[in-house]
Amino acid sequence: MIEPIVVKLDIDWASLREQKAELIKYAWKDTDSNKLLEGIISIIDAIQDQAVDENGLSEMLVFGENFGKS
Repeated sequence: MIEPIVVKLDIDWASLREQKAELIKYAWKDTDSNKLLEGIISIIDAIQDQAVDENGLSEMLVFGENFGKS
């Protein structure tokens, strides 16, 4: 069984969004790195989801003003 841990971080959400976007772009370009980057991207997703769902931060702060607009 995986035990959850609590880590307190001071995150620059705008920078994290930009970094995540770059990782996603790179993962699509380089299929050899895709699997490796997928794990890091999933961790960033989990951090963002937890910030909103469990810590009450706004979706706009964490995901950006275009979140959910497609």
